[in-house]
Amino acid sequence: MLTKFITDHKAWLLSHLIWIVGVAIALVGIHAWIGEHDARIASDAQIKISEATVASLQAQIVATNAAAAQKVQVITKIVHDVATPTEAIAAVPQLTDVPLNARAIPNNPIQIAVDYLPLIDLLGQAKVDKTNLDACTVDLQNETAIVAAKQDEIVALKRKPSLLHRIGSVAKAVGVGIGVGLLISGKI
Repeated sequence: MLTKFITDHKAWLLSHLIWIVGVAIALVGIHAWIGEHDARIASDAQIKISEATVASLQAQIVATNAAAAQKVQVITKIVHDVATPTEAIAAVPQLTDVPLNARAIPNNPIQIAVDYLPLIDLLGQAKVDKTNLDACTVDLQNETAIVAAKQDEIVALKRKPSLLHRIGSVAKAVGVGIGVGLLISGKI
């Protein structure tokens, strides 16, 4: 009776082996599809967050550039309007917070006098600011290149695999399933 059960069980198993392998392949396929689907949804969400962040940062850049352009326009007007030593003395406090103590030189209508230590401090700070501005300009160019590369990467990640790639993946899975089935059946 036990040998009949083993024989019947073996016969049943062999006769239903294709279905068992098919169900196993389907389960693996469904698991892979769910994992890919979840990864695609997560990447789409991350891309949307990144795009929103980029849009926000671009808006901040536009606002900062507009404010800077307005300040530069005011400074340029002040500098352009200076034509006499008296106007220069009046313009110095508008251009710097450093107490230069600008004053007219007696018997010299085209020159003004300032305190030399604050002037040296101001010139030194201007040179440091220029050096830092040059470094920031180079950093901005590098950051812009990085952002462009990241945008290209995002575009590449958004693209779905080609049809041939997907067909190839399915063919590999089917080939592995057939190979496993043949190995189990003992025909290889």
